[in-house]
Amino acid sequence: MTKEELIFLINNLAPEDKNGNIEGIFVGRHGERISTDSVRVDMDSGRIIIAQAGTDYYNINKDNWETELTFAQRGKNAS
Repeated sequence: MTKEELIFLINNLAPEDKNGNIEGIFVGRHGERISTDSVRVDMDSGRIIIAQAGTDYYNINKDNWETELTFAQRGKNAS
């Protein structure tokens, strides 16, 4: 998926799909599944970062998402 495709999908969400939480699910090659609510989209580098609960990075990732949102809001207000 490209950034442009992700933006297109988000801009064209059905109204009922625009609210609620996002859950990240990782499926490993041996069938293991890890789900988490620590999901962050890093558009600068084109990454979606998910962190499992209980890891050192879990809260950092959630906090960084708030920082990404703040930067996006500032950029929108500047234009």
